[in-house]
Amino acid sequence: MSFYFVVFAIFVLCALAIWALKERSLYVLFLATYTHSLAIPLLYTHGIIGKDLARGLLMLKDIMLLELFAWCGVMLFTRFRLPRPVKALFLLAAYCGFRALVGVVFLSDNWGYLMLRMKAIYFPLEIVVVITVLTALHPDFGRRFLRDITYFLSASAVIALVIFFFAPRDFFLENANVAEYNADVKGDTENGNDFDLGLAGSATMGARAEAFADIASFRAVGTFGDGLTLSFQMAGLVLLLLFYFPKKPLFLLMLAVGSAALIFSLSRSGWVFCVTVATYVLIRRRQYLPFFILGGLVLALVLVWAPMRQFALDTVFNATTSSDNNDIYHAEGLREFYTQGFSDPGNIFGKGMSPEIRAIPEIGYAYLLEQFGILAYMGFLWFCIALYRQFNQGEFRTDPLMLVAQGIPLGILVVMHFSQYPFSFTEFISLWYIVGLALGLYLVPKPNVGREVAQVTRQMPMGRSSPTPQFS
Repeated sequence: MSFYFVVFAIFVLCALAIWALKERSLYVLFLATYTHSLAIPLLYTHGIIGKDLARGLLMLKDIMLLELFAWCGVMLFTRFRLPRPVKALFLLAAYCGFRALVGVVFLSDNWGYLMLRMKAIYFPLEIVVVITVLTALHPDFGRRFLRDITYFLSASAVIALVIFFFAPRDFFLENANVAEYNADVKGDTENGNDFDLGLAGSATMGARAEAFADIASFRAVGTFGDGLTLSFQMAGLVLLLLFYFPKKPLFLLMLAVGSAALIFSLSRSGWVFCVTVATYVLIRRRQYLPFFILGGLVLALVLVWAPMRQFALDTVFNATTSSDNNDIYHAEGLREFYTQGFSDPGNIFGKGMSPEIRAIPEIGYAYLLEQFGILAYMGFLWFCIALYRQFNQGEFRTDPLMLVAQGIPLGILVVMHFSQYPFSFTEFISLWYIVGLALGLYLVPKPNVGREVAQVTRQMPMGRSSPTPQFS
């Protein structure tokens, strides 16, 4: 089966799904995102699908999001006034697109690298616009969908824990060989795939092997195929269950399962993000006792549980020695970014799309600065600040969901010091959904657009209501 025929068929099927399902097509998008990293390798490993079909299915989520963005983008510009954070995202995407095009036309940059970089850069804009518009037009659906994705994520957490504790060492090698799939289908041979375990490098123990050797052969990955993605998805789940949903028995059980999956993802970036947002929300609520209780539990986990204590000590040791490991790359990257990044003349306009031009390792801010220049770096900071300020004003600012949404840009500003996680489709899609749902509350219709604008009751996320102009 031809790859181009598969892509065309998926394009048509996605368009039909959006036409038939409207806002409910988000279920297709999110389920594809949550499961494709395990489902497609499973089908490919067992020979049920070939390379061309696997490549086409890999693009399903990207094609559906692009089509949803085209539809919602038209509605956004014709029906609504653009909130300031969305303006910042549009300007950031426009500048990066212009810089990439200049690089290809005049500076001999590679078209392939351009497409990969633009796919990542445009992702936050696409998902935020889609969620903001659809949930503004259908607020009841937005709240219901938020509840449903917590169920999906909780189920993935259960799967992650079952595989982590009970699956044999060759589970992925025999059933869903992610390493072979990455090399054959994605052409990814640069990110340290472990062909002995059948996993991507971000799913293996790596520097954690010594500390957790007696527990498992790989990190908890769930249906996402790697520990990093699971950690950010679980961070979103834990934050919602801690601060948004009522403390009913089912939700408390989901919180316990999600927290365990977050811990056993063994991803420090996900932990740091979750702690940053949770700390902000607790301080804003002036709930200092829960803050100290949670902090004490984290400290006790590190001090009492031997594997976690060893992991913490190894992290500190690796970050302060000259050994060849990811921790020292993070430390060196931070030092080089703040001491050399802004004094390098090549970073004024960026050096291009090729991975070889990156002199500063690991750092997400350097990803923007070195490839696209200082304007991209400043534009991203502007977006995060505008997002926080947007959520911190108006009558909704103390709502539980809004407090979580306020914390997300602060968490982003922190974890961008480690890598460009907010530009990753599978890692950040659920967190961007929270942002889009919250931003939809601030979307104001344009006057005189040929439609009747009525004063109706728009509910706040937790059920409180206030009169807000909206389309009838």
